[in-house]
Amino acid sequence: MCSNDCNSVLLNCWKNLKDSVNFANMAAPSLYELELLGEFRVRMKDLGLNEFLNSDMELLRWIRARENNLDQAELMLRRHMKWRKEVNFDELLLWDVPKICEELMPETFLGFDEDGCPVFLSLTGKWDLKQVIQEVGPETTLLARWRKVKTYEEFMRNKLTSKGVPVTQYSIITDLEGLSIAQGTFAVLRVLSKSAQIFEANFPECTKYLVFLNAPWFFPMFYKCAKPFLSDKTRGKCHIYGTKCRKEWMEFLRPMFP
Repeated sequence: MCSNDCNSVLLNCWKNLKDSVNFANMAAPSLYELELLGEFRVRMKDLGLNEFLNSDMELLRWIRARENNLDQAELMLRRHMKWRKEVNFDELLLWDVPKICEELMPETFLGFDEDGCPVFLSLTGKWDLKQVIQEVGPETTLLARWRKVKTYEEFMRNKLTSKGVPVTQYSIITDLEGLSIAQGTFAVLRVLSKSAQIFEANFPECTKYLVFLNAPWFFPMFYKCAKPFLSDKTRGKCHIYGTKCRKEWMEFLRPMFP
């Protein structure tokens, strides 16, 4: 949903929020989910998962992502562990990310919301993915993104909600002010598509809210590259506001973030 008509955007966003309330809230496992967790943990024993990955809430992410289908959840987690090893995900914070990635893909940590979930601000409108890809290539560009995701994990580690549930989700506020249509090259759009595909396959149930501000008229061109790879749950967490909707997105954000 994307429009410069504030009323239309606000209506769609609030409808989206209403439909996605259950998606955004972290909940302790139900009795049925605890039964599934027991069986799932036995199935995954051969992977030798560390304490963090073998925790209830981490394993539950895969089960919930596949609607309690343990066969599909197992397949998803096994594929993730293979990918995790391929990109050396657990050691990414030790990697010296190319300086250009930090400079031309700015992002910052804002703080924690009322549930203890970290909130990040991505200044995507100022990104120059076109130049980054030209300088370091698409694979290194993606690797820089996974390094960011690894930092998200570190911010959540050992954090508890007000109800004592481990924090497993974060929010990203994406400011699109300044985004140029010139960034919509084939190489950039291909990286965005691949990024969405890999993220959805490897980090299910990790996002709480994805809020896009100052979306220009051509933003759908970028969004449609990622949308086919996003689950209904992830799409339900996306809230998009046009360039003239400051009042509306301020009203939307204020109840959620201190």
